[in-house]
Amino acid sequence: MKDLNKIRMLSYRLVGGVQGKGINLTLLYIPDLSRYHISRLIRAGYGDLNSFKGASGEELGKLIPKRLVQRIQKKMKEENNHQKMLKAKWIVQDENCEPVTLPSPLKTTNTTSASHNLKPVYVSSPSITENPNSNLKPKNQKPKNVLEISLNRPDRIIFMGENIGVTATEFSLIHLLAQHNEQVMSYDELVDELWGDEENAIYSRVSYHFSKIRSTILKTIGKSKRNKEKVKNIFKVISRRGIMLNLEEEKLKIS
Repeated sequence: MKDLNKIRMLSYRLVGGVQGKGINLTLLYIPDLSRYHISRLIRAGYGDLNSFKGASGEELGKLIPKRLVQRIQKKMKEENNHQKMLKAKWIVQDENCEPVTLPSPLKTTNTTSASHNLKPVYVSSPSITENPNSNLKPKNQKPKNVLEISLNRPDRIIFMGENIGVTATEFSLIHLLAQHNEQVMSYDELVDELWGDEENAIYSRVSYHFSKIRSTILKTIGKSKRNKEKVKNIFKVISRRGIMLNLEEEKLKIS
């Protein structure tokens, strides 16, 4: 077991490019939290999620960009909600673990036998439907969600049931658009959110990553005319205004 843990830790170091305390921050899977940002946080005394408790946004903003501060705060909120759910679950389980009192034997009279006090119990059999295979999933059933995004997997998205590999920047772009679904976001807004104060961050970088997302999706699901139109309409470019994710809410899942 010790050897296995060593191998895991080594793999995290190789993938994340960090060592020691920085691994705990890498395992938070926060998009765009680079080695540079992690090293700054470590030097300031932030080594894991618990260490951020009590830290103000202004204090963290002196170390890392605002967008990363917001993602860390969101991660903390999710973890807090998760702990509350677990606590509530244990409370319910404890309340349900009450001793069971067995019913006393049936009392009989001189004129009534014990068997007369028993009420017949009818066990219903499973209903028989016309189609015995009605519970089987159709082979060509389409997935309910067209687009699925999980913060625990910033290396991919799921589009029409297919895993689509993406870079950290592409994931951040998709996640940001999903948070403002059906709303046009200007290139300036996107550049500010994704790259902050970087001097070489211009709208063409947004266009490049947006086009690459489209291309990667089509490469996976197929470049038919129908798929091209579908992807173009969902990952939509609004002339002279910006870009948007154009998807019905019930077909979008963010976790």
